Amino acid sequence: MKSFFSHLPLQPKPSLRLPRASAFSLTEVVIAMGVAAVAFTSIIALFPLGLGMSKESYEATQAALIAQTILADLKDALNGGSAVKLIQRGGAANVFTSANYTSINLSGNTSTTYYLGYDQQPRSDSAGSPIILRPYIFSSSLPAWYTDGTNTATLIVRVIVEKTYVLGASSASNPQKVEVSVESPGNAKATNRIQRVFPGVINQS
Repeated sequence: MKSFFSHLPLQPKPSLRLPRASAFSLTEVVIAMGVAAVAFTSIIALFPLGLGMSKESYEATQAALIAQTILADLKDALNGGSAVKLIQRGGAANVFTSANYTSINLSGNTSTTYYLGYDQQPRSDSAGSPIILRPYIFSSSLPAWYTDGTNTATLIVRVIVEKTYVLGASSASNPQKVEVSVESPGNAKATNRIQRVFPGVINQS
């Protein structure tokens, strides 16, 4: 006896088709490489700009700190209350020694200018302290290293102290105008340095 299914026509088996692999064309690859090259070139070009901005920010911060320190020293009223003030001229040894300071007489009527070079020095007055900027060269007259850059200074500082106006003929509190100019880089010529000026006013005593 024949089976019922034997009379049915045989159904063809469906063919198994593998999915077609997708790929990028040569034109697409070339375009993608061109876009990546432009992007990478733009990113790499930003690195020097970022380093330059970081350096300028560091120098601006240090300039403000140095100017603040100098003005604080000149305003210090602990020098016997006289018209003689102090300005730091060195820092290799202990910062509190008298050899690191120069006295400035504010009782005169003439302008005085002082020039300092700052470099990075270790703090010998405190073990394990970080390296900081401190003065290492000083002059009360215009030195050659201030203009021609023949030094190893990180920053160059010029301090101008001059009379502003007179409150009284014999007044001991006549105000003095102080202008602290911090310039960088210190080992460049004066015409190639960035100058940051910090003005202030102090009294004779």
